[in-house]
Amino acid sequence: MPGALKTTLATAASVALLWKPTVVAMFPGFLYTTDLSAVFLPDGCIGSTSQTVFVFCLIEVLVACVLLKDHVLPVAFGLERWGSYDNLKQQKLVGFIIKILVRMSCAVQIIVLVSPEFNMENGLFARFNMKEANARLVKHGQVTTCKEAGMGLRDAAALRAWIFARDDMMAVMVWELAFIPGLPLDAWLHHLFVILGVALGSDPQLLGSRAKIQPLIDGISFFLVLGATLAAAVEAAVLMYHFSAPDAARQAKWMMTSMVVQALLVLILFAGFPLALVFMHLECLGYFQSTGIVVLIGLLAAVEVKMIIVKLAIFRNARRKTQVQRQLVQVAEAPQAFLDASPTAPGGSFNHDISRDAALLCQEGLGGRQASHTSEMAATANA
Repeated sequence: MPGALKTTLATAASVALLWKPTVVAMFPGFLYTTDLSAVFLPDGCIGSTSQTVFVFCLIEVLVACVLLKDHVLPVAFGLERWGSYDNLKQQKLVGFIIKILVRMSCAVQIIVLVSPEFNMENGLFARFNMKEANARLVKHGQVTTCKEAGMGLRDAAALRAWIFARDDMMAVMVWELAFIPGLPLDAWLHHLFVILGVALGSDPQLLGSRAKIQPLIDGISFFLVLGATLAAAVEAAVLMYHFSAPDAARQAKWMMTSMVVQALLVLILFAGFPLALVFMHLECLGYFQSTGIVVLIGLLAAVEVKMIIVKLAIFRNARRKTQVQRQLVQVAEAPQAFLDASPTAPGGSFNHDISRDAALLCQEGLGGRQASHTSEMAATANA
């Protein structure tokens, strides 16, 4: 099979796998039943448990990883350039691509299907409380089908999309921790927290003692998940930072773009709206539980802020490299301009000085790159 055709097929297959949850959510009859009397509210109108959904999401990510790493990215970056990267950098670039595709897929589901089910007064899916339906099943043996809950096909598609998006994001984080065990400690803590939070929040049989406040908890999660999906723009900018090397000026612009978008997401979706929802419903949530939620939101925001600070150091280093590159260009052009103006001028000592200056500039640029290598890897690991 020709190389170009193989790359095209591998790319198409990877995108199709990572976008499969969005396709089946947007077209309810494509894979899951449209008969809402045959599926149950505690199962999210899916007809299977969340464990099965998670396993499918994880398998899709695993297969897409192999296709992208072996057949797509080496061609996209160039075989010689890709081969010059060490194994850790190759893994991180594969991780960026997969996370960007999955986040974009989940963003479509959240914005198009899930967001109409949310409001600041009642939270998310206030009319279709999965944990409350499961509590009725446990206490009274009352099974609630999605049709009996008053759901239409549009409501069922939205609930399925909410489960798909959370499980897809969790699958990516589980995969990334296994695929890149060298991630920094803050990335490990962030991923483990999200994985645990999604597992507890999506299981209708856990934490059911306060099922009535579940729509408010899901409302807070709605903003966090939406912010996580829109972080595809943050990671796309970091990917372009790597792709733009060795042009330091372009790298600086892309890193600044990543910082600005990430800062907006932190202010609006990771902190602003979730905290506003908590303070609006202090009495309903309870002061103890509200305090715990605020602390968790603060910890998540702190991780994001730390990443922004490290990116700022990378941005400054890129700016320094830009100045070095400009000076090297000026140094390289100066001898020719001098010779054009004075063809008979002796060039021995002049050329010697220029070469020495250029060498010093090269050493300065190389020193800056070595000094920033550790911080750059930490920042771009979980951007």
